[in-house]
Amino acid sequence: MQEAEPAGTPVRVDTPDAADLRQALLWMCQGVGIAALLVAVLDIALAPPGQSEAAVAGLMAAVAWACWFGLRRRLLSPVLVATLVMLGTLVTATFSVIAYGSVRTAVNFLFVGAVVGAGIFLGRRALLAMLVGTLVLLAVLIAIESGPGFGGAPPDFSVGLRVWFTQAVALTAVGLMVMHIQAVNQRALIRLRQELERRRHTEQERDRNLTRFARIFRSSPSPMIAQSARNGAILDVNLAFERCYGYHRNQVLGREDTFLWADPIERERYVERLTRERHLEHHRCRGRRADGSTFEALISSETGSDEEDLLIISTVTDVTSREELLERLRRSEARFATAFNFAPLNLTITRLSDGTFLEVNRAEDRAQGLKPEELKGRTSVESGSWLSPDDRQRFVAQLQRDGRVDAYETRMRHKDGSLVDARLWAEVIDIDGEPCILASTMNISEEKRREALLLEVAKGVAAETGEAFFSALAQHLSGAINAGLVMVAEVREGSALDTLAVWRDGRLSRNFGFSVIGTPCADTLGGDGLMTCTVGLAERYPGAPQLRAQGYQAYMGQALRDADGQTIGLLMAMWREPLTVKADTQALLSIFAARAQAELLRLRREREIVQLNETLEQRVRERTAELQKLNAELDAFAYSVSHDLKSPLRAIDGFTQLLKEQLESQADDETRMLLDRVLSSSQRMGGIINDLLGLARVSQGVLKRSEVDISALARSVLDQELARHPQRPVHIHLQPGLMAHVDPDLARIVLENLLGNALKYSRQRETAEITLGLDGDDDQGAPRFFLRDNGTGFDMAYVDQLFKPFKRLHRANEFEGTGIGLATVRRIIDRHGGHIAAEGDPGVGATFRFSFGVPPLE
Repeated sequence: MQEAEPAGTPVRVDTPDAADLRQALLWMCQGVGIAALLVAVLDIALAPPGQSEAAVAGLMAAVAWACWFGLRRRLLSPVLVATLVMLGTLVTATFSVIAYGSVRTAVNFLFVGAVVGAGIFLGRRALLAMLVGTLVLLAVLIAIESGPGFGGAPPDFSVGLRVWFTQAVALTAVGLMVMHIQAVNQRALIRLRQELERRRHTEQERDRNLTRFARIFRSSPSPMIAQSARNGAILDVNLAFERCYGYHRNQVLGREDTFLWADPIERERYVERLTRERHLEHHRCRGRRADGSTFEALISSETGSDEEDLLIISTVTDVTSREELLERLRRSEARFATAFNFAPLNLTITRLSDGTFLEVNRAEDRAQGLKPEELKGRTSVESGSWLSPDDRQRFVAQLQRDGRVDAYETRMRHKDGSLVDARLWAEVIDIDGEPCILASTMNISEEKRREALLLEVAKGVAAETGEAFFSALAQHLSGAINAGLVMVAEVREGSALDTLAVWRDGRLSRNFGFSVIGTPCADTLGGDGLMTCTVGLAERYPGAPQLRAQGYQAYMGQALRDADGQTIGLLMAMWREPLTVKADTQALLSIFAARAQAELLRLRREREIVQLNETLEQRVRERTAELQKLNAELDAFAYSVSHDLKSPLRAIDGFTQLLKEQLESQADDETRMLLDRVLSSSQRMGGIINDLLGLARVSQGVLKRSEVDISALARSVLDQELARHPQRPVHIHLQPGLMAHVDPDLARIVLENLLGNALKYSRQRETAEITLGLDGDDDQGAPRFFLRDNGTGFDMAYVDQLFKPFKRLHRANEFEGTGIGLATVRRIIDRHGGHIAAEGDPGVGATFRFSFGVPPLE
């Protein structure tokens, strides 16, 4: 795109372009040269003797062709050629007048042609000069012709072909020049129109650019200032300027920007440099806000190119926050560099893409033994940090997926060629836009070795119990400390030991007994703590020839003691080569010794318990037999007493009843009352005797268990009880299908007592509610039942008295009974191996839960 010309620039349309002028002059020179030659030839042929003007025409032709050649070769400028042609034309016309003898010659049109050509090709000044010169020259020629004349033959005013041709050539030349100027003017008009249209588009584009600039200026997030370059006055500011500096737009318009600078001298230097360079970017300075505070800023300014209206557009960036951020970043980088270089752990930074080491800190590389200069520039695969590219790729894949990797275990190659176990911590970081890996490496070979030892310890001390434990312990201890012999022994009476386990040369050996006299075992048992002999074992104990025979040179052993400090055993190990005692070896032997000591103590206690159990079982059998005999005698006594009491009691009851009948009419009220009391007491005594007989019966005989339908049995008992009180309202809820493996006769006694009590203690209710159902299984897996009523209930504080004989929780005048029923129920349940429990709430009711146990296996 062409640059738009400033408004008001004049457009010249009175002169042709240089290319048009040069082309027109070439045509004119060719035309004038050809016409002059033709005139010269015709003049030679037709002119009367003595009146030929061929020389003048030839001169004109020579000038024309010389100008054409010079212009063609670019030896002469178009203006010079036009001037020479016009002067040549004028000179030719003058010589023609002189030669002809009169200004009325046929070639006087050449004066017109010279003036017209000057106007066409040389502009206004040349036209005026040529016109004035031509007029003066004609005046001189006319004056000469009017006076003395030109001194030649008188002019011949006759006309003919020669005159016509001469004038035709002159007119043709003038016409061609007129046609040329018309074409030039037409092209100039077209160019003018194009220029006007271009300027209109340029002005429109300028207006649009001004609108865009104004919009950008006002909405820019950075403060912007428009100033006059002539006096520095502020012409406009944007909204960001107002927010940054705290000034309103009206407060700064027309003022110089000196008050915006914290340092006026710095402003003067900036203005001088801007005047010199016209464009400055990111000049650091300090600005001043309306409240007087200063801030770090970067200012960029540019001076416009319009000389009539010089503008300075400046952009200000508040970099206070950025400077603080950069300062924090620099401090953070310094801290990171310090922490990186002086960290005690090995730290590296590698490229994520190819694993090239970029930075390595000063810490000792305990994994590979390489120095920083041996790693930088090499890839992690080349240096042996990864054994293969696939290993690194798996690590990178996990790192890219999770963003970081913690405790990643791998194997590396040491610079001596050995393989070491290593653990990595790594995280992806960005350095100059490129993802990198910050990693820390730790050599865990020793840790792995310790883990293997601890695993052996765990296997050894967590083996099975009993005598098999000692075999496993000896095996694992031998593998952990690389001993040729490991032995666990128990102290016998005197100075002898019995081995519990012997692991020799990678296999378990037969146990044996031996005397410790003259052996290192004697010193171990007599000493305290760990006894060690690292070399020369056979020489130190010559009384033990088996040591030399089997080639043992080193020994370690520890005595096993009980809580009282008495020696109970020994753990020892021997080697066939000199021993370098390590802390790990001592620790392992102590750990295994402590575990062996605990197991040996447990084994001894177990032996004692077995022995006690054997004697205890015998005593229990004897005591059980005695108790069974006593219980049988007691039951027989109770049965006998109850049976023997029934005959006298029946006699008392019978005679009293007879006496009452005989004295019915003679006895007074007190006598009748006494007789009734005797009858009532004898009947109550009879009930107690019957209950005692029932209680005695349930403890005798053999249980005959069978599958009994408890639901049907309960229905039978209830029908029997309700038949005594047919009008009583009772709601019975019996769960069908309740089954139990019990003695059916004893089960009926249980239900008679429980259901009888439920009916008895709920008779004060308008409607009695009795429910029998299944309540899951007891601890033995037998079905457990529950019986619930809404009777008077009882206080749970006295629940332990509920199943004892003759213990009652209610007065006899409230509810009849002997206190034997629930005791009978408890005895039947106990005989079946079951369980019964009760819950009560006074005024609400009671619930009994009972089971008959599981029958013993036959």
